[in-house]
Amino acid sequence: MGDRQSPRVDEATSRRTEAETRAPAHSPPWLFGLPYLGYGIPAGFAGIAMPYLARTRAGVEMDSIGWFTFLTLFPPIVQFMYAPIVDVGMRRRNWLVVVTAIGAACLFGACLMPLPSRLGWFLALIVASQAISGLIGSCIGGMCAATLPDSKRGQAGGWINAGNLAGAAIGGGVAVFMTQGNASPAALGATVAALMVVPSLAALAMIDGPRLEEPLRQRFAALMRDVGAVVRSRAGWTGILFCVSPVGTAALVNLFGGMAKDFAISDDDHTVAIINGPVGALLTAFGSLAGGFLCDRVNRRAAYLSAGALTALCAFAMTAFPLDRTTYAVGVSAYLLTSGFCYAAFSAVALEAIGTAGEAASTQYTLLSSAGNFAIAYVGKLDTVFSDRFGPKAPLATDGIANVVGIVFLAAMIALTRRRTAR
Repeated sequence: MGDRQSPRVDEATSRRTEAETRAPAHSPPWLFGLPYLGYGIPAGFAGIAMPYLARTRAGVEMDSIGWFTFLTLFPPIVQFMYAPIVDVGMRRRNWLVVVTAIGAACLFGACLMPLPSRLGWFLALIVASQAISGLIGSCIGGMCAATLPDSKRGQAGGWINAGNLAGAAIGGGVAVFMTQGNASPAALGATVAALMVVPSLAALAMIDGPRLEEPLRQRFAALMRDVGAVVRSRAGWTGILFCVSPVGTAALVNLFGGMAKDFAISDDDHTVAIINGPVGALLTAFGSLAGGFLCDRVNRRAAYLSAGALTALCAFAMTAFPLDRTTYAVGVSAYLLTSGFCYAAFSAVALEAIGTAGEAASTQYTLLSSAGNFAIAYVGKLDTVFSDRFGPKAPLATDGIANVVGIVFLAAMIALTRRRTAR
């Protein structure tokens, strides 16, 4: 490829320069966080309530729960293949409300499935909810990339992930708490669905970007060209490596619900629901907002590596203490706080990598988001591989080691690319 750039990359650069010069109207960054609750709630249900219910109600072991978690994360991994649908037709804000409602209906159906007799349907509906509600991220990521100036993208990343992680904590915590309180399946499903749909209505007040006029068939045909435009740019391919690395995945968030028994926490103890619910919501929101604020003031990739290092520190620290209720409460709280920082840095790096994508913003943002979800999935499964052989501390140690290895690799890549650029 040499120093030549494709016309699409030149066009994207020109569009970015023009957009920043004109300073187009855009929604305040905080507004993006509200409808993102609907993205986080199904993820929290899959990552917190599903492992808890599978282990306590269906007797599923941790290794199998690792596979269940990987299954629920599969739709976000391949989401870039169908995300272009939100770049055509209706405005992205309207798409957001529609997909939120459908995802909420699937999650409502999952809550109605009795366990363990309908475990398969329970998982299938959770996966369907993830597949559909995942497009919320495509809609919001597209609006951010198409309308926000670069100086606001760190803040937007913070608010997006505040909504995402707070939604995950609320969705998972509410589900566990209501289950322990013997709430009816219908009441649980209706509560979770309402928590998704009501905040999504805030999207109707958002400022959207340009829309594609070409038919949907041509939009999908142009997917590979859009992907190529990102991959050919240095910011793009290095951003993809950051997103697909194990650094800052905070994968243990999806396993802590199933690890409660390893910390000698009984089924009627509300520690899991409280820590992964309201406490987790506050901690992850604070971590995201602080991380977003920081990412607009320092090198975003350095912040990303720092977030991964903090994640490793939390995981290693938990292995140094007895596996009891106190270690769970303090360790999980620290890990959730750090996860907010991780995800804010991820969004900031992703938005920086694609620049101002205009009409194809949702497609290109989802490409990097899919890479990040693939990393969460494989690290989450890796964390559980050694639990049978080395005991309940193995997931904690594995998660820390994965982050350290990833940091070393990415730091070497940064040094290498800087050296080549200097030459």
